[in-house]
Amino acid sequence: MKLIPIYRINTYVVPESVDRVIEGVLSVDSLIYGNYKNVAWHSNDGIEQFVPSENSVPTEGSIGERKQVTSFKIEFSIPRDKNLLSKVIEEGIYPNHPWDEPVVQVTEEFETRKHG
Repeated sequence: MKLIPIYRINTYVVPESVDRVIEGVLSVDSLIYGNYKNVAWHSNDGIEQFVPSENSVPTEGSIGERKQVTSFKIEFSIPRDKNLLSKVIEEGIYPNHPWDEPVVQVTEEFETRKHG
C-alpha cells in the first residue's frame, strides 16, 4: 500500500451540466487513480440553494430572491500540484460550469494506492 498526497475537489452543478464539467476537467487532466483513468464520482438529486446579490449575474433565479435547484455533487482527486489545481479549476471547471460563481471546494488529503 502506498499513500499519495492529493487535492480532493468537489463542485456542485445542475444535472444537465454534469457531463460538460467532467469533460472540461478531463481535457486538463486524465484523473488517474492507480491503474484507472477518468475516475470521478457524482451524486444524484441534491438541492442547492442561493440568493443572488446585486453584483451577481444569475443563470437562474432573481436578485434578492432565494432559489433552489436540483444539483449534483461532482468529486474527484488530482495530484497535489498547485499549478495543476489552478489549471483544473480555471480551464476545466469555470468555463464549463453554468453558474456565475461556482462552488468549488478543495481539500488536501491522502489516498491509498494498491497498484501503481
